[in-house]
Amino acid sequence: MRLGLLCLAAALWLGASAMAAPVEIGPDAMRRLAAEALATGQVETAQALTRALLTRDPEDATALILAAEAAVRAEDWAGAARLAAAAHGRVEGPARFRAARLAAFALTQQGRFTRAQIWLRRASPDAPDAAARTGLAADYRAVAERNPLALRLGFGVAPSSNVNGGSRSETLSLPGLPVELELSGAARALSGTAVTGSAGARYGIATPALPGPAWIDLQAEGRGYRLSDSARRQAPEARGADFAQATLLLGLTQRFERPEMPIDLSVEVARHWYGGDPYVDTLRFGLARPLLRQPRARLDLALAAQYSNRLDTGTDWWTPTLRLAWSQRLDNADGLGLNARLRRQTGDAPDLAHDGLTLGIDYDVARLLGPARLGFGVEAEWRDYPESRYSLDGRQDAELRLEGRVALPGQERYGFYPEIGIEMRRSWSDVDLFDEEAATLSLGLRSAF
Repeated sequence: MRLGLLCLAAALWLGASAMAAPVEIGPDAMRRLAAEALATGQVETAQALTRALLTRDPEDATALILAAEAAVRAEDWAGAARLAAAAHGRVEGPARFRAARLAAFALTQQGRFTRAQIWLRRASPDAPDAAARTGLAADYRAVAERNPLALRLGFGVAPSSNVNGGSRSETLSLPGLPVELELSGAARALSGTAVTGSAGARYGIATPALPGPAWIDLQAEGRGYRLSDSARRQAPEARGADFAQATLLLGLTQRFERPEMPIDLSVEVARHWYGGDPYVDTLRFGLARPLLRQPRARLDLALAAQYSNRLDTGTDWWTPTLRLAWSQRLDNADGLGLNARLRRQTGDAPDLAHDGLTLGIDYDVARLLGPARLGFGVEAEWRDYPESRYSLDGRQDAELRLEGRVALPGQERYGFYPEIGIEMRRSWSDVDLFDEEAATLSLGLRSAF
């Protein structure tokens, strides 16, 4: 009996000693244990293991991803965003895609929607397949709907045969003169390249004190030109900066929610610059509402009245406009658009007051043709000027614009893809000075989201 008790005591002592002895495991084993702990819902264990791994190596990419996952499970949104952002630059492929999505999700939970949208765009280049890209776009739209702030950026480069809106004629006939006058080189069409940049911000306002959602718009746009060698030979005194344009706009829109159709009332103020100098100030009032809304068709009405004041001459005028636009999604998913616009411009100066009518049609092909998605547009405009300083009988103008678009969605990067545009514009007028012709090739970016 005594011998048996001694043996049992020795066994217990040895077992206790073995349990007390430290057990060492390597980093790979700790990563596996952390992943298994996450898979089985042991969040605190996973956090303890990843903390140990990151203490050993703060740049351990796998540990950073696992720690971000654990922080999401623990609803530690700030920590999850920080860890996922740190992991993003240290991993590749699906892991990098996952890190960006985790960062976006954590930021969304904090109400930091703009930064979340940026991270969703950063996830786009690493999307593993079409399904992932579709889900990414859906998430981006969902976040954008919750974000009161919407940002818009635009950039374009457009070589053109007529950057200054110059005449295609070389001479001008004036009433009472028996000879034709030669137009200066700067008054005739000059070829060159236009570079356009724009930035806009919209901030939504929602409060029970208003009859519906409202938003404030701030937009800036600039367009500069570089004249071609032939244009500089034609008009040595002209510079591209002479035709530069810029606009700064501030607008407020109030939507009135109605059971049948919402109504948007808006007011905008803007200043326009030309050649670097203040040119025109405008004040615009608008009303817009849909007349018809169906799953695949829509008819919209827009009314506007704009007051313009030209700063260098003191001339002012009003421009009321009526516009109808019809959009239709066809059975083959192609998009068809029709629009009509009536305009009456009032003013005392010749070649200013006129009536105008514009008709347009636009068509987008849904099916890809090779790597490209195609679109086409045709627009015709007629203008009647009762008074002109160049003609005793007034002046009538007609203009035709043809547009083609080639989008390359397969070249998407960060949610943007390139689009090439081709526009042909031809104007006919009773006065040679207003006969114009232009061909423009443009390159810009469009958002896939």
